[in-house]
Amino acid sequence: MKASLCLYIGLLACSCVCLEAKELTGYRVGDRAEADVITPVPLDVVDASATTALQTAQAQQYPSIFRSYPGVTNEIIQEFSSTFAAARRRFCAELTNEFHSQTLDAATIESANFGSFVTAFGVENRGFPVTGDLAADWAGGRDGDEVFQKLAGTLLWVEGRRICPDAPPAGMVIGKMVRIVAVTNLEERLPLEAVQQGEIASAATLTTVSNAQTIFRREFMPEQQLLARAIAAFIKPNCIPDAPFTQLTRGTAVCQLVVSDHYDAGDTIVRSGSVVDSKVRAALVALDAKLKPSMAETSAPPVIAEAKGQITEPAVKRIAAATPQSGRVEIARTPPRLPHAGLIGALAAVSAAAFLVAGWQFWKGRKNSAGIVSTAQETLPFADPAKTDLAPQVTQAVREAVQQELAAQRRELLVAQQAATDEVASLVHRLDELQVPMQERLQTYEAKIRALEKELAARNEENRQLLKLKIEMVSRQLENERAATLVRPIAAQEASKN
Repeated sequence: MKASLCLYIGLLACSCVCLEAKELTGYRVGDRAEADVITPVPLDVVDASATTALQTAQAQQYPSIFRSYPGVTNEIIQEFSSTFAAARRRFCAELTNEFHSQTLDAATIESANFGSFVTAFGVENRGFPVTGDLAADWAGGRDGDEVFQKLAGTLLWVEGRRICPDAPPAGMVIGKMVRIVAVTNLEERLPLEAVQQGEIASAATLTTVSNAQTIFRREFMPEQQLLARAIAAFIKPNCIPDAPFTQLTRGTAVCQLVVSDHYDAGDTIVRSGSVVDSKVRAALVALDAKLKPSMAETSAPPVIAEAKGQITEPAVKRIAAATPQSGRVEIARTPPRLPHAGLIGALAAVSAAAFLVAGWQFWKGRKNSAGIVSTAQETLPFADPAKTDLAPQVTQAVREAVQQELAAQRRELLVAQQAATDEVASLVHRLDELQVPMQERLQTYEAKIRALEKELAARNEENRQLLKLKIEMVSRQLENERAATLVRPIAAQEASKN
């Protein structure tokens, strides 16, 4: 009897060992699977490409960081003033060479020779071609301060906008909202608290350098476009995108977003003959990494544990600890499948053969010991479990099988409960993330409304002042008319007397 049991166990072990296939980590992208690979444990495999795409899309919802540097206006005015003075010196030098005098009279300034001289000077000095008014001021001995103030004022008016470079840094995508952080130096190190206190604004409020130069040139007449184009080159960006800090804040916000493919225990990762792609390769590597610690704690061979689909309690604890509690996004869930039909058939055939051999051995022993010839009077080998040596072992095997099945169902329920908890936590986390940009936009709108109210109040005050001035002017005119009305009859009387 013992020999028959050993034979049954040996046949079962041999059938399982024959299932061993190629190492999981031995597959490469493009290989064909040599056998079906079925995961015995729940598995979450990160999809690297989908995760990167999701994080990139979600990162654009967070504001881009821009450094606001108002001090650039001082630099622009200094450069413009230096260029203006240098152009005046060149003009006076060439004027002296041409007319042998630094100061010309009005007739010479209006002559055709002076007009030709101004045109030639503009061709030679394209960096600052002068207009007729400015040339007349310089030739008449004046410094052209009125023209300078007008040009500088127009520059400051345009530079008062939020001007950014025409193209953002490589790899930086500017979303719908931006965060403006005021700095006194472009190389200044920004603490996180200062960045969080920056002003939230719409990206539509930013003006590129090219658009700002176009706005500047519209303020000049067609004959002044050469000078306007030259002066527009002084416009510089005063809102500089901070790509490193933007990537840091966005990366911190979306680092927990992960796209993963979920496999339940018993799901097929790849079927025999199928091509191994990057997703399948990642799943095989993850399965190998998860099974190795589990196999180190149990004496059962890895293939037997995989074939039976059983999970030890320490392995379940490690899987639950390794499962991310938040930030997981499941894109696709493979429907559960039963183990391969060939595997079930082989195990059933081996089990049936082993039981037949054991029954035959048992029947033969009973016949020899009792000497009964007629098989019609014999009872079945397992009819009376209490009188057989094999009955306790069969009872114990059935009890263990039932207990293992109940334990497996309990573990599946616990895993399903944990997955539902993770999904709820992920949903709450995403709702919180969506609420933050909405609050920031509401704050921006409220600040804009307050600014408009202040501007409206200021304009109302200006209107009141204008009305007062108009009333005073009309009152003065009325008094003048009254005085003139009184003077006219008196003058007429005196004229009649004379």
